[in-house]
Amino acid sequence: MRAIQAHRIPAIDIARGWAVLTMFIAHTQPDDEGGFFGRLLAVAGGGERPRTLFAITGGIALGLFVASRLREGQLLGEVRRTVAIRGIFLVALGLFLQTMSSGVSIVLDTWGLLFLIALPFLVTKSRALLIGAAVLLVIGSAIRVAVSGRASAFVLEHTELAQLSDWFTTGSYPLLIWAAFLAVGFAVSRLDLTTRRSQLIITGSGAVLTIAVVAALVSDGDAPLTFPQELLRHIAAIGAALLVVGVLLLLTSGRNALARVLGIVLWPLRAVGSMPLTVYTAHVLALTVWYSSDAPGYGTWEPFVVLTLCSLVFATVWRLTMGQGPLERLIALVSRPPRFRVNPGGPA
Repeated sequence: MRAIQAHRIPAIDIARGWAVLTMFIAHTQPDDEGGFFGRLLAVAGGGERPRTLFAITGGIALGLFVASRLREGQLLGEVRRTVAIRGIFLVALGLFLQTMSSGVSIVLDTWGLLFLIALPFLVTKSRALLIGAAVLLVIGSAIRVAVSGRASAFVLEHTELAQLSDWFTTGSYPLLIWAAFLAVGFAVSRLDLTTRRSQLIITGSGAVLTIAVVAALVSDGDAPLTFPQELLRHIAAIGAALLVVGVLLLLTSGRNALARVLGIVLWPLRAVGSMPLTVYTAHVLALTVWYSSDAPGYGTWEPFVVLTLCSLVFATVWRLTMGQGPLERLIALVSRPPRFRVNPGGPA
């Protein structure tokens, strides 16, 4: 059995696995939620929370990756080269997946662009990262509210600019807002995540920010979204993400009985979170085949249940027997610095 590398933090992989699976909900949710179980799933996967958790944990993973490579003795330029190649790989894969008829709004190309945008800021101080995140969140929210309707009409007239518009304004993952999420996650990665003090800071910060959920609920109606509502919605989602990460760090760190039990119970989720690129890509391809072939279960929760179970089983078996996920292994190979052997388990 190959163990998950020591520099990976179980709680971060668990949170990332949860984010991936709850994103499945948004991608497969039927029009008729159907009963208590369906409504519970819709709540778990609704709104900005799953995608924001994915972005925050991705930022943490990228920060841990950069820190581990610098500790190993790589030069900053070599680390930037590795991150840049991974970003280009993700953009190419994301654009390829956009050609699939999966019904999924693909995040990987945006995520790859964020890797490229992050290159000058890999060693920026945490305070500057958080200030930058706040500024980007305000500007991004204002732009999204101000131009989203106009941008949609503009794209209809200028289809050649559709991809740029999708990345910056009309898409599900606008770059300015997602750059803020990445910056928050990167700043969190600078804390010593193994100490109770850091874990309590993350949990407390998340709890305080999540209070904004109450105000953000106003945006659930049919009225046009206002700037304060849009901004509060993202702040609430960041708070919820930090709260999830903080609680998982508190519960799964240490050597007490609870941490050991949760480590065993949540291992499949941890395995999914250790190979998010593989699992995400596989679910897009699976949905493409499912929907294009008009297979049974379309318009029900069946695709979600099947995809979730298959992902948990596959990731667990692969992680225990092969180690790093298939696409994670590939992206590590193509981005390997010439003078260093890249360890398995880097971020997707």
